[in-house]
Amino acid sequence: MTTPLRPAFAVAAALTAALALTTSAAAAPTVDESQSLLAANWVKNAEVDATVPGVTRTTWTEKNLDNRTRPRILQIVEIDPSAAPIGLESTIGAGDGVAETVAEQLAGVSSVPTRHPVAGVNGGLFKSEDKHPDHLLPAGTEPVTLQHMGVSVTDGVLHSSSCYNRGQGTSGAVIQYGVPYITKLLTELGLTTADGTTVHLDDINRDPGRARGCARDGDDRLVPEEVTGAKGVYTDPDEIVLFTDDYRFPVPKPGIDPTVTTEDDPGFEVVLDSTGKVTAAREGRGGADTTQVMVPSKGRILQGVGTGAAWLRANAAVGTRLTVDQKLKDTRLGREIPLDPSVDVVGSFHQVLRDGAVPDELPDTCNQSGPGAAPGTVNCTDSRTAVGTNVHGHAVLVTLTGQTQPDNTTTHEDGASLRTFASLLDSEELGLIDALNLDGGGSTTLMTGTRTHTPPTDRVNGVYVHRHVADSVYAGISGYGMYEK
Repeated sequence: MTTPLRPAFAVAAALTAALALTTSAAAAPTVDESQSLLAANWVKNAEVDATVPGVTRTTWTEKNLDNRTRPRILQIVEIDPSAAPIGLESTIGAGDGVAETVAEQLAGVSSVPTRHPVAGVNGGLFKSEDKHPDHLLPAGTEPVTLQHMGVSVTDGVLHSSSCYNRGQGTSGAVIQYGVPYITKLLTELGLTTADGTTVHLDDINRDPGRARGCARDGDDRLVPEEVTGAKGVYTDPDEIVLFTDDYRFPVPKPGIDPTVTTEDDPGFEVVLDSTGKVTAAREGRGGADTTQVMVPSKGRILQGVGTGAAWLRANAAVGTRLTVDQKLKDTRLGREIPLDPSVDVVGSFHQVLRDGAVPDELPDTCNQSGPGAAPGTVNCTDSRTAVGTNVHGHAVLVTLTGQTQPDNTTTHEDGASLRTFASLLDSEELGLIDALNLDGGGSTTLMTGTRTHTPPTDRVNGVYVHRHVADSVYAGISGYGMYEK
């Protein structure tokens, strides 16, 4: 099927046709026939996967290998709610902070086979954190917790604050009524007592005094990499962090990171019930020794360090009530997005397509490089994942990966730098309008039904496996599509 022209190209085509009526053939201007990046170096595979109703998976294979040993594969999954009652949503799987693969997260959406997600990819950016030595976990559980880098929301529940970015927030996809809306998002969080006393709330579901990946507010300070041995560790000695009841990891204990002293503070801990009433208030965080503190069902826990702990001691006595204030702002349009159960959000740093073009501010980053096939050459090896919309108004899932190698001596991962990926998606043949870059590299996973179409790229004990991720974006059974029908 021929992809309709985007509006700008349709107008250009109409003007060209009008000029043709008034200009002789001899005097006709030369038409620029330069090819898109996709048309110049990629072949659309004849076989289109439409085995799942409402889901169409189209693949493109690279022609010129550009110092690669095997062609890369571009996969485009289009979600059509007019063909089946499906719509886009997101999930954190068994619980926030719990490490799971995309397959595990999607399988947990519903125990009813007919309501299983019909397609999905990995979601927003995150960091993997080692557990505290005193944390005891069920057998078979991955001994790490995952911390979001940017806004994460499922069914209107915030699991992470936004990155600060000088008060502008960072990019994210607001998934509501089955389609994604991509913009810049900023959270504003606070606590209010019954008498109107307020305090800033720093974040949700992560270790107080230590944020990963980005600053959450203007008080966070970057720790030099030579100190921590890790990139993007931020500290703030004076914080209050909220834990939601879908945080299924034991709440943090002091001393998770021996290189960061701000989170050594034993601090203060408060337990809230579903109404905001303080049911427990105690010195220390996370329990003593091997004690495990979990967020109670329908409740919440507050942990404070520094002046944050002092505020909780003074204002959160047992029996009092605290109101948690949470606002999600669209800084691009200067409006608030109400956090009701229809809202899901996945966070990112970069929008790769906006209104059918590559944004000028998009950097050309590549987090990993590997040797090319020819001596002395290098290739970007970051597999890529994106979510967006096309000219039909349909949600689209995208992956760019390598292929499974014949043995485990060479990584299966292969992708592109961020701006090259964006330029590829901007090709007219794909008809994409907006697209958000999601977590890539070893996180990149694409599924339709129960089949996985991307190779694993993380090696564990010499075997390649699919990476555990913080959240996933999926197309699931939904009544939203019936409106379009």
